Amino acid sequence: MRRIHRAALVVSLLLAPPAALGAQEAGSHHGFYLGAGLGHGSAQLTCSICQGGRNGGTSGYLSGGYSVTPRVRLGAEILAWYKGGQVDYLLTSAQLVAVLYPLPKSGFFLKTGFGLAKYAAEDSDDKVNTKAFAGQVGVGYEVPVGRGLALVPFANFLGTTGGDVRFNDTVSGLSANTSLIQVGIGIGLN
Repeated sequence: MRRIHRAALVVSLLLAPPAALGAQEAGSHHGFYLGAGLGHGSAQLTCSICQGGRNGGTSGYLSGGYSVTPRVRLGAEILAWYKGGQVDYLLTSAQLVAVLYPLPKSGFFLKTGFGLAKYAAEDSDDKVNTKAFAGQVGVGYEVPVGRGLALVPFANFLGTTGGDVRFNDTVSGLSANTSLIQVGIGIGLN
């Protein structure tokens, strides 16, 4: 029930009109920026013999880059998702990203990126992993809370192309895709 309330809060912040989110106008984007976020993620490994559906866990990102224009930022991002238990799951990705601000006086943004991702599932005896090219799309909204500081509710989707599945470091001959859905809140420094 608690997860449903958190998801509803994030969605309402993403959909709320800019005037309702704060008295400050979204700042112009210039120079270097840094960002970090934390939230809930739902990941899945898909292949011909894979079992199970999506697994929920903790997810986050670190990003940085440069504002090329007030409407375009280019940078790099590392994102991760983790779920522990009898089997530990980890999905990580490093990507080059572009962040676009279609409305100049709004904090609303669209994000896209391309890079590499690695998915691993490991218990006390065995490890299964795959690496592949990855792409992501996302949306968010920067809510100014101080000079150069913003709260950033966000939602992202990451997907990969088919990557070779390795079982205990031996190539299995199978191909797999991974996907990750993230929602959460971050902070941005400009």
